[in-house]
Amino acid sequence: MQVTYGRYPELPRFLKTFVEFTATSLATRSFILFGDVVLDDFSKRYSLIKVIIVLEKGLWEKDFNELDSIIDKLSTMNKDFSQILRAYFVPYIMLENPRINHQDLEGMVVANLQQEIINQYPLSPADDFMIMKQGEVLYGVDLRKHFPIPPIECFWHQFLAEVPNIEEVAKSYPFQHTDSPNYDHATNWILYLSRVLFSIKNNDIIGKMKGAYWFSNEYLSKLGDFVVEVAMCRQRNISLSSVMGVVEHSRELLLFCLEKAFTIKGIFVPDLKSLYKEDQGHANFSRIFMEIRNIIENL
Repeated sequence: MQVTYGRYPELPRFLKTFVEFTATSLATRSFILFGDVVLDDFSKRYSLIKVIIVLEKGLWEKDFNELDSIIDKLSTMNKDFSQILRAYFVPYIMLENPRINHQDLEGMVVANLQQEIINQYPLSPADDFMIMKQGEVLYGVDLRKHFPIPPIECFWHQFLAEVPNIEEVAKSYPFQHTDSPNYDHATNWILYLSRVLFSIKNNDIIGKMKGAYWFSNEYLSKLGDFVVEVAMCRQRNISLSSVMGVVEHSRELLLFCLEKAFTIKGIFVPDLKSLYKEDQGHANFSRIFMEIRNIIENL
């Protein structure tokens, strides 16, 4: 985290203050930092600040008032960090029984300064993997080994679950031309595609920047150069507006990564490029995802 803290010297103070507000206001058993910050891959423009606060018990009415106060104070202290904060306030019993919907027990997720009540453990197996392996305990008891044990191939299973979302994203920039591109959204999706191959192949997780360099070395091609160029934009907190051929390269990257993800697991995939259709600049991936859904259904 030293690189991140060097680039953003105000971040440690923000986290320290958040810990102090939480520990003095709520029955906090453990406060754990995870995500891009612990991977030393944090970008103020492209990342979230992810923390999970394990509570002794469920939240009550007075606790919601305390949470309102905490978020207001953090926003006053540093609005930029507060807007990219994703904080999970989770009663300990949810860790012990992550699949149960606890109707009489409430936790909270704070994201974009908005609060959402939860009755079930909210994190994915990949999040659990990161917390257990690389989570940073900022306060309280070290409960990392108490988190749900992720499946051996949690990144592979998460990728399969993510396929419908990838199909939906493929209908927009960076895979489709537009007059108003969302560069931030595009950057993270491009780097997700390259990094997911690392996670599937190695059953591990690394930062997006390291993932880009890994992809470039693993698959020597112009695609690797493109991914590194995108990662450099993210590192510098600038948009993709200076990168040439984003849409064309992104389409090629999507096809490559979808096919490679399955072949890494020894699963035969037909030539996806032969299923790809383009009409007046619009890319049609429907036959590709139809084929992928058929493959997944037969696994």
